[in-house]
Amino acid sequence: CSYLLPMIFLGEGSEQVAYYDCRGLSPLSRYRIDRTEDAFYILEKVLIIMSCVVEYLITPAKVMLTTDTIFFNVETGEIKIAYVPSTESSASLRKHVLSLISELKADVEDEYKGYLDSFAVTVHRNNYQIRDLVNRLGLIRRELYSKTNASS
Repeated sequence: CSYLLPMIFLGEGSEQVAYYDCRGLSPLSRYRIDRTEDAFYILEKVLIIMSCVVEYLITPAKVMLTTDTIFFNVETGEIKIAYVPSTESSASLRKHVLSLISELKADVEDEYKGYLDSFAVTVHRNNYQIRDLVNRLGLIRRELYSKTNASS
């Protein structure tokens, strides 16, 4: 799956270790996401990836989404995810997305931060499919774009 970081498994005896090939990419935790637009860009890319991993028989709810498992290439804007299975028995994509929004929102400093809260409410209150969330997010990004460019 081209959306996830390539993995190599090495084992000795009963021990297995996974190594990720993250050349050219760094975890989001190394970056400061201080603009709402950037946070929405990342969220949109992550949701699109989650909608595609299903084709490879990976359950999106089982993929941990944190700023340590999402990798970013600053030069190209490419985003990939390190597949780390969630250990929570009650894991859901909704919980992972809400947690990711909280992580991304932590450093956002612009006046549009409320849009992230609004999207989090949408994710929490509704049972949207991934594609529906991507569409809603696209609408929010367009509205945000018009506001940020109108005030320039």
